[in-house]
Amino acid sequence: MKKKEVKMTVDLQCGACGALVHKGENPPKFCPCCGAGFERYCITCRKRVDMFFEEWWPEEEECVRTYSPAKRCPTCNASLEVEDRGKPQGGGTAFEH
Repeated sequence: MKKKEVKMTVDLQCGACGALVHKGENPPKFCPCCGAGFERYCITCRKRVDMFFEEWWPEEEECVRTYSPAKRCPTCNASLEVEDRGKPQGGGTAFEH
């Protein structure tokens, strides 16, 4: 019986801007579009949180796997999302005088 060869394509999806980056031999640590880091750490339990992936099989011998940063810590369930990114300091808007 002949073993089937599967063509695997691996992409990284930025959790901040949603851009897709093809993962080569040396995967990037930061998103080339917005500069956000692909690795996440939980501030509550101080553990590194692995990315999760989704697979799509467009054909029988072809797999497209997309890794995305986790939104919650699998250990303590703390949120890993940054909710105030891009908001001005002081609670007001940039156009208030």
